[in-house]
Amino acid sequence: MKRILLTTLVMLLVSVGAMAQSGLQINRIFGGKYGNDPSVTETMMSGEQRFLRNNHLSNFATFKGNAKTYASIIQPLVLADGAQAVGRNVRYKDGKLQYAFFMLKPSSVNGRKLNRYLYYIYNTKPAEPVVMVIYFDGTLSRNQADLLVRKLSK
Repeated sequence: MKRILLTTLVMLLVSVGAMAQSGLQINRIFGGKYGNDPSVTETMMSGEQRFLRNNHLSNFATFKGNAKTYASIIQPLVLADGAQAVGRNVRYKDGKLQYAFFMLKPSSVNGRKLNRYLYYIYNTKPAEPVVMVIYFDGTLSRNQADLLVRKLSK
């Protein structure tokens, strides 16, 4: 029952998430497409939520899943979106993407400039390594964005 409720909620938020990442390749991983996999956790937020307000965000989306299954799917999408970034920090280890930060071109909503950030983290610490994609936009600075991602990736 919990899985059905979660899937329904995710489907309701699909349109919100699609707007948040408008034109990005990572849209392909959001929206409950992998919701049947118990290793997958997906979060999408927009609107007037405390978390968003406290972090100066307009939209927020994360995807976390088993690295063995999802790294090969997600990496090309993240790198494609990062190709047009205005700022970046990318690290590889043993030929595998381990970390990527991309500051995407800002967008404008109702005359308000929104900075857009995309992170990719390949975490090898758990017994089963995981990959995590974090996208968000808002008025926060790059330093604020880095602090937020450090809190989230723990």
